[in-house]
Amino acid sequence: MNEKHHDSLKQYVNDMIGLERDITNAIKLQAEDERVKEFGELNAILDEIVRASEGRMEELKKLSGEGGGSLGAAVKEGFMAVTGSLAGIYGKIREHPVSRMVRDDIIALDVASVGYGMLLTLGLSIGDEACTALAGRGVDETPPLIIRLTDLLPLIVAGELAADAPLANPSAVQVATARIRDSWGSV
Repeated sequence: MNEKHHDSLKQYVNDMIGLERDITNAIKLQAEDERVKEFGELNAILDEIVRASEGRMEELKKLSGEGGGSLGAAVKEGFMAVTGSLAGIYGKIREHPVSRMVRDDIIALDVASVGYGMLLTLGLSIGDEACTALAGRGVDETPPLIIRLTDLLPLIVAGELAADAPLANPSAVQVATARIRDSWGSV
């Protein structure tokens, strides 16, 4: 592998290490929040996100070490700006914190999905089988989690609103969920 490709691989891998670390840390904090614990299905999804993220992070660290990378040395500020602010957001008290946490989780997982797509392209382009396999795993694992959180979000939003006052439209969850699913199906 030529030196420029090696540097790109190191940079991309370290970007993903930083991203996965931030996602894991933020979601672990979320899972400890009593308000989050009220949503059983959400807890299961968050646990799955943490397990998958930690597993990929360990593989990324191995890949970084094998490539002579210095762990975290090349973490891009763009990823850190997104996920670092997410970690800070989780600690703030909000009027409807669970829905906003889930929204932020969806955003973080979308950034991870895009990052793994980039890493997959790089791995395939330079012929690095370990990188390609790991990135393919990230590409496969993140979208289903995004979809599950997106499906759950209308229920959480309506639940938070109903706790404040009766809902004007009790079928809002079903209508919103169907509309969101339809919009993704038409892409």
